[in-house]
Amino acid sequence: MIDLELQRKQAQADLLDLFTQATNLPIGLYELKNGDLDEFITDLSKERFEPFCQLIHEFGGEELCNADQCRRALSAFNETETRLMLCHAGLYNQAVPVTVRGNTRSVLVYGEIRILDDAYQFEALARLEQTVGELNLNDKQIQQVQEAFGNVKSFSLQELRKRRDMLQRIERWFYRFIDEEERLITNVDRITHEIQTRLQAVIANAENMMLEATDLPQDIRQIANDVLFSALALDTVIQNLGFYLGDYKFELQTIAPLIYEAKRVYEAEAKRRQVDVVVKIQEIHTQKLEISKSHMQHAVNNLVHNAVKYSFRGGYGRYRFVEIRAYPAQDSCRFEINNYGVGILPEEIAENKIFEDGYQGVLTEGEFRTGAGKGLSLVKQIIHEHHGTIEVESRLKSETSDPEGKPHLTKFTVTLPYRQPKETEK
Repeated sequence: MIDLELQRKQAQADLLDLFTQATNLPIGLYELKNGDLDEFITDLSKERFEPFCQLIHEFGGEELCNADQCRRALSAFNETETRLMLCHAGLYNQAVPVTVRGNTRSVLVYGEIRILDDAYQFEALARLEQTVGELNLNDKQIQQVQEAFGNVKSFSLQELRKRRDMLQRIERWFYRFIDEEERLITNVDRITHEIQTRLQAVIANAENMMLEATDLPQDIRQIANDVLFSALALDTVIQNLGFYLGDYKFELQTIAPLIYEAKRVYEAEAKRRQVDVVVKIQEIHTQKLEISKSHMQHAVNNLVHNAVKYSFRGGYGRYRFVEIRAYPAQDSCRFEINNYGVGILPEEIAENKIFEDGYQGVLTEGEFRTGAGKGLSLVKQIIHEHHGTIEVESRLKSETSDPEGKPHLTKFTVTLPYRQPKETEK
């Protein structure tokens, strides 16, 4: 979980605590994540649990309480309407779906109260009697439970509605704030994509001028070289900018579209270098993984871009390639990115230097040294957040130098689990 998500969780906890302090009622927040109900109860809410509820838990009813509350929250999710519900032990809760722009974002369950109305009281006592029988309590325990039940806070329906309206306003404001933040992130993503697209045109023209217009004056060629170098550096900065924006949102999807998108983005640059980008995907393209698409796309893009950027140029009699393979590996998905070009020293791999923030490889120089050394550091962080691994191999292909240096075969291998562990397993 990255800092932004932690900050959101804390902000949400603070808002709910304000409600708890104002009403003296406990509250639980339920969200659906990949089809599962995720429960969140603030520490301050737990302090407001009724002594009656604590007794029920102590006498063996805690699992029943938890299961019952989840069932009622899920029911409110499905029906998308506010409901007054009776818990299995005889207390009333208000289940409030929080809907923003037509989408139900969560359900808030609060209460542990009695209702000041004879009909409600009769129904509550009948439910309490049923629960006492299910728990097989002795006479002393029954007396304790009944006394505690009589001391539970009581509200009129009108008082309960006032608290419900305040709670809905608090949570709707919170989700609207998140929506505005995400809209800003989406706009920034679009802008950075547009900048990258136009930068590719600048890079292409500058490269063509450097490689083909050999009869130009030296000062003009130097200007073209400066433009090319700056554009390549700016392209890397723009690429890395996207990572700092956006929260991890894990959803089920296949890896193939991300690979083909990375190929599409950098194929023009590969063609300028006369490098073929070859994709070989086995049955993995039909299997879904639980990934955060925007972050994983950033990681795949970075690895593919590096492979293209650090490949030696092709030409007559010199076949150059970047090969991307994806395939299943036991309970994981694995993809590899191979290229022929600038290598990585064994000690840089063994000591994990290449994944250090700001580090630039020893063998990168000239046109290959255009980045800020942040790309692989960000990639490794993304893979770590996905509970995956990234491995590197770089093998000297020949002692004979190409025009661009000694060639290496370099391979990055990423392994990802099909499902992310639950929060309690992390």
